[in-house]
Amino acid sequence: MPNLIRLETILSQNLNLHKAKINCLSHMIIAIITAQSSSLKKIARHFTSTTQTDSNYRRIQRFIADTDIDEHQIATLIYNLFGLNKVTLTIDRTNWKWGKSNINIFMLAVVHQGIAIPLYWTMLAKRGNSNTLERTELIEKFIQNFGKDKIQKVLADREFVGANWFEWLSKEKIKFAIRIKKHSKVTNSRGESVQIHTLFHNLNQQITYHHDRKLVVDNCPVNVCAKLDSDNDYVIVATNDFDEPDAMATYAKRWQIETLFSCLKGRGFNLEDTHLTKPDRVSKLVAVNALAFCWAYLAGLIKVSQQPNHYKRRNKSNGRPQSSIFAIGLDWLIDEFRWFILQRDSTAFKRVVGLLCFRRKPTLVF
Repeated sequence: MPNLIRLETILSQNLNLHKAKINCLSHMIIAIITAQSSSLKKIARHFTSTTQTDSNYRRIQRFIADTDIDEHQIATLIYNLFGLNKVTLTIDRTNWKWGKSNINIFMLAVVHQGIAIPLYWTMLAKRGNSNTLERTELIEKFIQNFGKDKIQKVLADREFVGANWFEWLSKEKIKFAIRIKKHSKVTNSRGESVQIHTLFHNLNQQITYHHDRKLVVDNCPVNVCAKLDSDNDYVIVATNDFDEPDAMATYAKRWQIETLFSCLKGRGFNLEDTHLTKPDRVSKLVAVNALAFCWAYLAGLIKVSQQPNHYKRRNKSNGRPQSSIFAIGLDWLIDEFRWFILQRDSTAFKRVVGLLCFRRKPTLVF
């Protein structure tokens, strides 16, 4: 399959892996896209080679077990693929259970054109939330590779709170917009310690209320705004960016990492299909999934930007588009791969691999 060389060249220019590993990785990325599954056996069945499935399966197993993938090289490849510069980061977890094993992935991603782009992740050896050390280590990986000056803001849900965490962000001069728990303690105008939700009255789902003075939450001075969600629960957002005009709108972009998780799981590559449980092996599979996802999403962005009238994105009742950029790109890649495999039309494969070298990155309005 001579046309696979072009994909291998792109990967080898960015990843310090042996030629045989690059070849296996190339096959795995394409197979995850066409199989829409992270089951190693299903990936093996979709290898674009004449080798028998059992041989492909053993090859994948060796890759997952023995390959050392440099996380900074993966992050740099993805960062450059989308032409990123200064970015808003969002952090969150996704987890599931296989047998008695808890798979718990803590991820850092970049908010970008309607979705979050995965850059770094770590496997948590527990069921629950991350601690301050795990959060700071994840962000420090980004800083080590790209620099602190590239961080515009960090977004996170109310799971990611705490005095030590807020103190570290403030000490590092990293701005944040983080949802806090409604029972968080603050001091009211009379000097009394109260739960923060008691400061907000007559909230609704349409209008965001901005508190008129700075508050101290988890020992950190912040501005606070609040509204009700669709379940009439408090959404209270704290920010240490005192020039931020609408922290609620900024925080809302955090949802894009949930969309990413759904693409990696049920709506896309069914990451939970894997029977892998060893953290380092799951992490390598996530890396392959991340590359496949980025290829599909970039393809969707380019397809929609080139044919905006054909892909008019009508909104559903919840305000979200009916047609997903990821789904549009995924369908395009699968169609081109199928045409290439069935018709041996090399131009089809060249078209989609060429997307990874696309110089002018598309920008859509969201």
